[in-house]
Amino acid sequence: MGAIQLKNVSVLFPYKSDRGPRDRIFEWVTSFYKVMMPDAELCIGEGTCQDNLFSRSKAINNAAKKATKDIFIIADTDIYYDPKIIENSLAALSEYEWIIPYYKIHKLSDNTTEKILSEDPAWPVHGEITDSTIIKQARVGGLNVIPRKNFELAGGFDERFCGWGGEDDAFGIAVNTLCGKYQRLGGEIFHLHHPTLKRKGNPNYYSNKTLTKHYRDNKGDKEAIRKLINYKRS
Repeated sequence: MGAIQLKNVSVLFPYKSDRGPRDRIFEWVTSFYKVMMPDAELCIGEGTCQDNLFSRSKAINNAAKKATKDIFIIADTDIYYDPKIIENSLAALSEYEWIIPYYKIHKLSDNTTEKILSEDPAWPVHGEITDSTIIKQARVGGLNVIPRKNFELAGGFDERFCGWGGEDDAFGIAVNTLCGKYQRLGGEIFHLHHPTLKRKGNPNYYSNKTLTKHYRDNKGDKEAIRKLINYKRS
């Protein structure tokens, strides 16, 4: 498949170096975008919160501050996919306020990941992927396509979330409430294997969970969601 044209698109990457496997994966992923989506503006954001924990919210917001285009792709740094799902997502924005391009996640094994990382980044990847775990569920994060104006109307990501967990759900509720519900497409994304941290290993797990509950309790209530957003900015 050839490269696709994305002249009005900024890709927001939330990133924190681990000086190890995540860095190696991200190097491959950024090369993948440069090959398959050469016109897209790649914006890398970093951010930490207390005790130097990764703040995915800050990282995304910082990437957005660098962006100059009108459409945002919010993309995890450890996934790749058929670029066609982005073309489909951009077309769907004429009818919907934001898009989740995928339905299925392939969680690749360590062995498959190593094979892919040894190849030149391109789509499709060579060889058959046989050792992956397929997840089918209504996840919100990982890969989103959203107009800048809707990202900003929702206040970006809530930076009160510290460490892993909750920020995607809160953002999704804010956008759904203030802009309109997402449309999920039937695409697939492929997650490259690396060591992970469990949400419950985050010392802020319960405070993140409580904050997420505030969003869930107020979903659909524009005034209440605006108050949550204004509070986080104060």
